[in-house]
Amino acid sequence: MALGLLAFAADSVEGMAGQVVITLVSSGFAWGTAALLMGRTAADRRGAVVDATVLLTSATLVYYLLILVLSRRWSGGMLFDGSPADWHGLRSVALMTAAWLVVSAVAGPSFGLLGHLTRTARTPTAALAAGAACGLLSGQAWQHFPTPWLPGAVLPLVVLAWLATVHRLWRAWPVLLGATVAATTLSALFWEGLRLAELRLAG
Repeated sequence: MALGLLAFAADSVEGMAGQVVITLVSSGFAWGTAALLMGRTAADRRGAVVDATVLLTSATLVYYLLILVLSRRWSGGMLFDGSPADWHGLRSVALMTAAWLVVSAVAGPSFGLLGHLTRTARTPTAALAAGAACGLLSGQAWQHFPTPWLPGAVLPLVVLAWLATVHRLWRAWPVLLGATVAATTLSALFWEGLRLAELRLAG
């Protein structure tokens, strides 16, 4: 609920401050980190997957419910022929909710499992998981390569440094680096594809 509420509140912050707030509470980095930490603290692998998935799914539902009920930014528009665009707006909200629920169903188990592995697996596997998590968290910022959104590109590295230090993963630095680069590339491509899909749905 906190994730959904914070993301909804971030939408009202404008300018550069708004970009920073969105990065911290309403981005792939913010939600992915929350799911990663949920998985890292889970008692077992199943709990990591379920808890992280429930977290992202619940946050998505809260966010879009607030848009539907409170902001109502889907209503009040007009089509070219002068007719109300409310139905079009509701359809867009429904489609985006469904799309992000699908993303949550994939990202939740992924981040939950990666978080669990960073704490419980042997060093090479834990380093692979930490690097992959960092890359996935970085992807949205690197979507605009070669000029990424700097806070979104740097903060995942802070998370990686913390995981590597706490779990003593630095000795497997080639694995950390390789997994980070590979996952960042794949994640950036995913976010670009998602952006294009959103434009098509919104249109």
